[in-house]
Amino acid sequence: MESISTIKDNTNDLFIKYANHLGYDEEQIDVYREVLSSVKEIIQRNVTPNHMDWDKIGAQLVNGKVKLPTNMENTIQEIIRENQLLQWFIPEKYGGYGYGNVFAVGIYELFAQYDISLQILTFISLSVLEALTVYYKDNFQPIIDDFANGKRLGYVAFTEPQAGSNLENIKSTSTLEGDEYILNGTKIFISNGGYADTGLFLARNIVDNKTEGTNVFLIDNMKNITIDRLEEKSGIHANPTAQLTFNDVIVPKENLIGKSGAGYRKVLETLMGMRLGVIWQGIGASQRAFKLAKDYSEQRVQFGKPIISFDGVSRKLKDIEKQLVKFRTYGYVAAYGLDRFYKGYIPVDVGATGEASEKTAADMFPSTVRTGLAHYLMSTGKLYTSEITNMILYDCQQIYGGNGFVYEYEINKIARDVRILPVYEGTSEIHEWLIHKTLPALNMLPKFKKTSLNFNELTVYERMLYEKFPSLRNAI
Repeated sequence: MESISTIKDNTNDLFIKYANHLGYDEEQIDVYREVLSSVKEIIQRNVTPNHMDWDKIGAQLVNGKVKLPTNMENTIQEIIRENQLLQWFIPEKYGGYGYGNVFAVGIYELFAQYDISLQILTFISLSVLEALTVYYKDNFQPIIDDFANGKRLGYVAFTEPQAGSNLENIKSTSTLEGDEYILNGTKIFISNGGYADTGLFLARNIVDNKTEGTNVFLIDNMKNITIDRLEEKSGIHANPTAQLTFNDVIVPKENLIGKSGAGYRKVLETLMGMRLGVIWQGIGASQRAFKLAKDYSEQRVQFGKPIISFDGVSRKLKDIEKQLVKFRTYGYVAAYGLDRFYKGYIPVDVGATGEASEKTAADMFPSTVRTGLAHYLMSTGKLYTSEITNMILYDCQQIYGGNGFVYEYEINKIARDVRILPVYEGTSEIHEWLIHKTLPALNMLPKFKKTSLNFNELTVYERMLYEKFPSLRNAI
């Protein structure tokens, strides 16, 4: 058990540990680091000089089409299309390089450090790919190839005006007519909406004028889809958040994801990658905010000395630094658990050795237990990091004093951007409920160790979190 008073940045140790446990060798890790370094160079060259302007301009709806800020499209072209970045995270049997979530999160964090809007634009595509590979069909392969080659970007159209987090209350419909489904409905809060051309669509399954469960579909073009509006948001201005209307959209029945009627209970309960992206958005944004605040405190002089010399400022910075290491522990546990889940293993390490042994161990537990454990890890990480990220940004902005309230400072942009983290992909309150709902799955593994037990002290931010969510104190 580690004391937070002596804690150090354990990013590399955690990454290597979990990558090795998943069977990746030293050569694969080295190749990944080269990719990460290359992407970082492109981002520093293209994003750093532009992201504040992107925030000011924002995504715009012009003559019925979504227009990104100047230079943002070119950045996406270079990173995603020219370098075929998404191909690294597609399973090998579907034409990719097979790198899992333990690797992807390093890219998520890197993007989020520089611009969360760009991170969303880029990596929602992996959520679409997650569905296409977990529920693979032969007709999905050309779409997967297009993503790998940078020819497509993705969106997810689940949320509706009256069905926020409770997606079972959706009004959108899907009706099978011959070999095709007819889709109708209005979706809101769609990240990448109207810009990306390939998405997932959730609808009620209508059979003989009655609802029989829900369906998830792949939509691979914009025909009969209207962009009603782009939302004017507090943050993530450069990412288009759209309301879309689907009016008699026709898709072949082969575009159904999973089984008919099982969209909510099976498909949505399996796909969890978007939550992992939010976890690492928080980690990346917090890391960037800490660096900005620390640099500012060393340069800003008041009463004849840098403000970092004042106890109130230096204490905040020390508290943040300690918290960042804990963030990575929660983040890597979630990524590792999701990779294990998709391999068909128990999402937490149970000491089995080799694939056959892992599968044997997994077969000893119902699939509902394995799914419950995966949900627990994702909900825990998502609530923990998104809530505490906002606390960290409050303190970092405070270090800037009045300048932190001014748009021209990057710390102001980050503070506005991260406010969405406890809201989308399920509010913190929903995830609190999910955590308690999944606790019985944990009890099936008596040796399971909660992440918080890796440390023997609480950070300032954890104490604040448990004041806000007292039911989680012994749950995460």
